[in-house]
Amino acid sequence: MSEILAPCGTFDALTAAVNSGADAVYLGGLSFNARQNAANFSDRQLKEAVELCHKNSVKVYVTLNTLVFDRELEELVKTIKAYAEADADGLIIQDLGVAKLAREIVPDMPIHASTQMTVNSSAGARAAKALGFSRVVLGRELSFEQIKEIISNVDIETELFVHGALCVSVSGQCYMSAMLGGRSANRGMCAQPCRLGFSCGNKSEVLSLKDLSLISQLSKLEGAGVTSYKIEGRMKRPEYVAAAVSACRAALDGGIPDTGLLQGVFSRSGFTDGYFCDEFHDMQGIRTKEDVNASAQALSKAKSLYAKPCKRYKCDITADIAENKPVYVTLSVGDISVSDSGAVPQKAVNRETTAEAVCAQLSKLGGTSYYAGDVTASVQPGLSVSASELNELRRSAVSKLTEKILENNSHGYSIRNIQLKKTTYNKPAAPELRCEVYNERQLYDALLVKDFSVIYAPIGLLDENLSDKHMIVVVPPVFLGDCEADVIKRISELKEQGYENMAAHTLSHIQIAKDLGMKAYGTFRLNVTNRYTLQTLKELGVTDAVLSPELTVKAARDLCACSDIKSGIIAYGGLPLMLTRRCPIKDGKPCGAVKRKDCPHCIVDRYSSKMKCLCSDNAVEIINPDVLYLGDKSDDLRGFDFALLRFTDETDIKETVKRFITGETPIGGFTRGLYYKGTIDNKEKI
Repeated sequence: MSEILAPCGTFDALTAAVNSGADAVYLGGLSFNARQNAANFSDRQLKEAVELCHKNSVKVYVTLNTLVFDRELEELVKTIKAYAEADADGLIIQDLGVAKLAREIVPDMPIHASTQMTVNSSAGARAAKALGFSRVVLGRELSFEQIKEIISNVDIETELFVHGALCVSVSGQCYMSAMLGGRSANRGMCAQPCRLGFSCGNKSEVLSLKDLSLISQLSKLEGAGVTSYKIEGRMKRPEYVAAAVSACRAALDGGIPDTGLLQGVFSRSGFTDGYFCDEFHDMQGIRTKEDVNASAQALSKAKSLYAKPCKRYKCDITADIAENKPVYVTLSVGDISVSDSGAVPQKAVNRETTAEAVCAQLSKLGGTSYYAGDVTASVQPGLSVSASELNELRRSAVSKLTEKILENNSHGYSIRNIQLKKTTYNKPAAPELRCEVYNERQLYDALLVKDFSVIYAPIGLLDENLSDKHMIVVVPPVFLGDCEADVIKRISELKEQGYENMAAHTLSHIQIAKDLGMKAYGTFRLNVTNRYTLQTLKELGVTDAVLSPELTVKAARDLCACSDIKSGIIAYGGLPLMLTRRCPIKDGKPCGAVKRKDCPHCIVDRYSSKMKCLCSDNAVEIINPDVLYLGDKSDDLRGFDFALLRFTDETDIKETVKRFITGETPIGGFTRGLYYKGTIDNKEKI
């Protein structure tokens, strides 16, 4: 039976989820969770939440789904221990380094690969399983057929978002909030800049999507084998949680979900199932005045959905009332039974107690999670037991039964003490130069520049006639859900032609490189921010890695110094803001037409700045208006193994490289990214 997984940003939302019938909840502590602006749960509140949920056989998954900096590792260790001590049922994790530490500290605690880990293909799910993950949270960009493909090929639990806000970016690949406002989505601080007025021609709000809803598809997903139906919304009200859980429950039980109430509680111009149906048109949506007005009426109705506890347990009851013996009651839920005894019954004076009266009194389970099943009583004639005595005995037995269920749902994890390790390695005085190209002209120009040791080139530009194959890193698409088999086939052909190296954006790419015997070069999309992530990458066979552009240059350099695999940073180029499966210009699937003359190849923000849109066959990369530049910061680049220059629309690579090496600033505006100012929660400077 698939589980309904509800979001809880507050204790009120938790109560709403439990009372409306959720099978599991997910929530965050006060740090390291992707919804830092929610109220969230202190360690004490988390223990209370787990106890409440376990008494109702509801599982609790705690989010540790942010990137973690090296300087935070001590705090992270304490946090993992606290969640294990609270007896949570699992951890939802984005950062590979966090996963490594969690396995070392609490080896028997389940870990789930967060959607920010960008698992969108079978290879990624296989890699996650090999790393010890028991479940993967699949990307919201997948179609039904792509979801089925993963489930049929990999024996791992799958969790899928079925309702709630829909990120326009591929999960785990959005840097817009960090780059434009210093609030990192990868650190739980997303300011939702995609909801602002980005435009293209006469179209506005081109990045803002309707909310997702697949509740009408739950039976179909159940047939496909999805393990968990996840509702987005840790920032939402309890009424939203209750309405969504109730709608999911109705759909799974064969009833008719109240989609009108669901839309009234919260929507953005209605709902969409565009990705699921593999049809990307009509997905745009904003929060309108009509949407807001509809909420007032819907919220009051939704309150009734969680006013009383959900009746989860069928409780069989037996009672034995005999002369000179305490009243004896047994309560049973499945294989769990408890017994309790009360006072010795009195001899009846006016009216004797009947079996029917005892059964009626013991069946009164209102206000609890139980409902009466088979209720029987053996009562000797001529005896009397008051209703108040039976009520007290029932309450006492129910309390014992609840404690027994809590005990049955507890884990008692074995928690290990570990010693954080840090080693410093000698690094080169000056980094080697690498470049990443976007088009064919750039590739051939880059091969003529003698300063580059490595060239990253898109898979579509490569063939057997290209020289210097040993220095080329084959760059496959980031999103593999719709093309994994074709990509594997093409890379296999390139390997036969002499190509040895492959770029790894995600776990999927690491697994493919391993399967094909290629050297894996980690890109910035792996979001590396701590040494334990680098250690994990080394264990996975990754040759080197581009560190996260959300680090300060000092933090990145310190991280490079404690890594025994090569690591570097992006030192020039168009900074990525977002990778989206839906083209915001076309309002549909990307066409891959790089040179299409009728396409502006950009969107415009509210300040009239143009953001380039680099279009491939199945995704669009949105680029920051100002080019990143560190060419005049040669002293700060010392200590890195390499510096990467990313080329997008540059037409004269030779001149660009010359200006970089000599420290001449680029023509036009440029930015330092986050390397010197950091994000709002990370003000460490050089």
